[in-house]
Amino acid sequence: MSTVNELLDELETNSDVDIIGITDHDDCRSFGAALDWKGRHPGSRLQPIWGTEITVFGFTHVLAFRMHPPFPTSLPRKFLALGKAVEQLNDMGCYVVAPHVDAPVVGMGRRRLERVAGNVHFFGYELLTPYFTPQGSLPELRELGERCGLVALGGPDAHFIEDLYRIVLRFPGQTVEDFERSWMERTVAPELGREGQKKTFRRRLQQQRRSLVEQPAEQVRAWVRGRTSARAALSETP
Repeated sequence: MSTVNELLDELETNSDVDIIGITDHDDCRSFGAALDWKGRHPGSRLQPIWGTEITVFGFTHVLAFRMHPPFPTSLPRKFLALGKAVEQLNDMGCYVVAPHVDAPVVGMGRRRLERVAGNVHFFGYELLTPYFTPQGSLPELRELGERCGLVALGGPDAHFIEDLYRIVLRFPGQTVEDFERSWMERTVAPELGREGQKKTFRRRLQQQRRSLVEQPAEQVRAWVRGRTSARAALSETP
């Protein structure tokens, strides 16, 4: 897993990407790091948007994006019921997206997505992802999305910097306002991009350590700091 600085440096130097949303699992701190990078590069065309990937009950994943302030600094609790988590994300002003629909366990599944779409407020779904959805089944998935009134999106699900460009979203314009308008007007379009260099076995092991050990440990430490600060504030209340 690359740092936020490394990701944005790569995009600034080697792409024509205008908008980037970093969706860490059950975490939104990368957005702050992206804003810091933007502050150091005020002339950059890159514009970060707030994002996260929430784990709900049953280990299903849910994406959420917010394009304008105020930006959330806390998230719904992990392993909430799907409907409750999506409700809270909508209350936070997020666009809620069903990612990698066909992925085992972490994906919503087509039948479940169609079943809950009338009661759970999703804005969109990932039509294009690098995994699990064969090209031949895309028309059927698109028809499902249209029946459910969902915007067709996509993402690279990149855990390595080499994978950033596997799926891209094309939209009219360059700004965050243009990007958001393309979602509302359904002029945004997911496209297959390009594959990066193959990852070495060592890189894959480093990524697994980062995702399974280091990032969860950071999340626990952040949670403990938050609880400690809250308790300290309560103890100081007269």
